[in-house]
Amino acid sequence: MERIKESLLSRLWQSDMLRDRVLLTAGGEWLRVVYPGRRDGVGGPDFRHAIIVTSGRELRGDVELHVRSSGWRAHGHHRDPNYNGVILHVVMWDDRSGVTVLQDGRAVPVLPLRPYVDDLDGFPTTLVVPEEPCWDVVMRLGEHTVGEVLDGAGEERFRSKAGHFKAKMAVEERDQVLYEGLMRALGYSQNSESFEELARRMPIKTLREIAQDSCPEKYGQVFQRALSAEAALLEWHLAGIRPPNMPQRRIIAAAYLLAVYLRGGGLVQGLLQLIKETGAKNGCSKLQDGLIVPGGEHGALIGRGRAGDIVVNIVLPFLFALGGARIKPGRHALELYRNYPRLGENQITRQMTRQIHTGPGLIKSARRQQGLIQLYREFCLDRKCGECPLMPA
Repeated sequence: MERIKESLLSRLWQSDMLRDRVLLTAGGEWLRVVYPGRRDGVGGPDFRHAIIVTSGRELRGDVELHVRSSGWRAHGHHRDPNYNGVILHVVMWDDRSGVTVLQDGRAVPVLPLRPYVDDLDGFPTTLVVPEEPCWDVVMRLGEHTVGEVLDGAGEERFRSKAGHFKAKMAVEERDQVLYEGLMRALGYSQNSESFEELARRMPIKTLREIAQDSCPEKYGQVFQRALSAEAALLEWHLAGIRPPNMPQRRIIAAAYLLAVYLRGGGLVQGLLQLIKETGAKNGCSKLQDGLIVPGGEHGALIGRGRAGDIVVNIVLPFLFALGGARIKPGRHALELYRNYPRLGENQITRQMTRQIHTGPGLIKSARRQQGLIQLYREFCLDRKCGECPLMPA
């Protein structure tokens, strides 16, 4: 028992040893694994977006692995809301007997894998993690065609984001819409919804009113106090988050970024002016510079990498939404997006580059990285491999 580690259990869970088999939970319910999920390395459950079929229903969500089922409580997951998305607790041995109870009180089944392993000594050498159907796409289609598919998917994602902003601007003030988008980006994946909710509870209109009673040099401090007080009423996910990315630090970053633009004509007006000052050569770096917030114990509050993510995911599609390709800022935003250099990797882009066996030579732009994310969300998540443009017709 001591020789079995969670890393080995993870390989077993992903292996073809369990594919297309009817598996029995500790409670006697049968299930079949459609997709074991995406391995997650940022804290929280081990696998995200798994698809499990049980008697009469399909489950989608997270999967947590432990060598023994008692590990759930030993690791404190029963008190952690980050694990409330778990749909299945996979273990080698069920040493507690019973369902696993989440922090919100719901119960999920336990799946012991020991009954499916005949030889504990020899099975690690026979484990094979199957390739995804698109593993040979570059060999089949060639880099040029794959690149065109990714460019198209990246463009689709950009226009979808712009459409979302345009729809929101039909019913909300445009500065508020941009503010919510910026806050969502500052929350990263773990706290994006909480940051967006914070922007709704402490709207841009209220921040302007607060600013009227302060001198411009104090805007950052007063915005920080106001946002922090409201944030104390929200729920935050902290598991696995590095100190530079903790919510409180990002709230300070938001306060000082807002202070810069509310000293002038506002968020939208400030970014429109910023994009007017950008050219073909300096556009990307100029926009990033406009979003960097220096200072802090762990370096910049918003560094160049996060600023680039915000430009690509929020600022450029928002500016395009203001008027599309018909007006100069929109045309310029689309041109900048199409030529934006690649950003840092995230969990999805890492998985997708491994999945289709490509590298930085092909994924050389932010648009192609966005294309990987678009394909993942549109096809991989729902296992629509036959509909994916990377697969044979």
